[in-house]
Amino acid sequence: MNSSSFWEQDSFLRPYDLLIVGGGIVGLSTALFYKRTHPNARMAVLERGFIPQGASTRNAGFACVGSIGEHLADMEKESEENIRRRIKRRYNGLELLKETLGEEAIGYEHCGGYEFFKSQDEFDKVAPEIDRFNRWLQELVGEEKVYESHEIAGYPVIRNRLEGALHPGRMMQQLAQAVSEAGIEIKWNSKVKETTPQGRMLIEEGPTLNAHKILFAANGFVHRLLPEIDIEPTRGFVLVTNKQEELPWKGIFHHDKGYIYFRNIGQRLLIGGARNRDKETEETDQFGTNDKIKNYLVDFVSNILQLPTGWQIEHEWSGIMGFTPTKTPLIEQVDQCRYIAAGLSGMGIAIGMEVGQTAANKLQ
Repeated sequence: MNSSSFWEQDSFLRPYDLLIVGGGIVGLSTALFYKRTHPNARMAVLERGFIPQGASTRNAGFACVGSIGEHLADMEKESEENIRRRIKRRYNGLELLKETLGEEAIGYEHCGGYEFFKSQDEFDKVAPEIDRFNRWLQELVGEEKVYESHEIAGYPVIRNRLEGALHPGRMMQQLAQAVSEAGIEIKWNSKVKETTPQGRMLIEEGPTLNAHKILFAANGFVHRLLPEIDIEPTRGFVLVTNKQEELPWKGIFHHDKGYIYFRNIGQRLLIGGARNRDKETEETDQFGTNDKIKNYLVDFVSNILQLPTGWQIEHEWSGIMGFTPTKTPLIEQVDQCRYIAAGLSGMGIAIGMEVGQTAANKLQ
């Protein structure tokens, strides 16, 4: 048996005050905010990959409060008050993210967001709600005339002046650096195999750790360790084209109730989503490509966005999100020592840091 030495038990393996499972935006943000109020706490964040896996570095980099079409679709399942709270949370979460890490450090660009419609008929179903949502934004966050109708490349759009884009990789690098500088350990390539309500944690091919508190912040992978928690893993697909000489699509765009999203990265086009084209298959925590969805997005680029014939895919990847039944994240105590902060429901950039701050307060 490979037992640890006295020296290891008295240093590396001493009990922790807090262990956090998941090195994405929620896990690292929780660690950062908890350390600010508990400067002497012994803490570590455990991440299963060499770099953060899941969705924090594998998303489209949208800093958005949501399109009107998305909010209207959500209101078919949820109360108006829930949607209002979500809009406010997304707005405040983005402000917290920019304030904490700095806009330049995360590659933030205030480019504006657009809801894109393929036809005038589609636009006419949503446009009458512009005044209502403008009133909401003024009431909720003090922003006036947020939404207004426009046209781009012959298509009707609704512009949201609050929205922008960022670089998820740089964002997570900056956040990890801030966590390390605060004196918090980040254990990369540390896959958690099992935990107990008493605060014991078994690392796959590693030691057993002990902690006064354990927080699960692994979003779409939480169900592997807490199968009783109702968070559905969901895969998202993204591709990036080669450089285009002419690219009319500047800014961030949503389409089809937010299920399709695209933006420019310089002269390249990024497009992703469309999981509603094969929802059941995409309810998985396995990385991979769904050809049905990929082909749909390729067709969308060629025939709707009309990139020139011969455009090519330079990059493609998938990420794993975690959805709750109401799209509201779970931030709660599970049992004696274990807590959860997960289920960001595709809104990680906007609400991830705010969820982390709320979780840190919950752990007090």
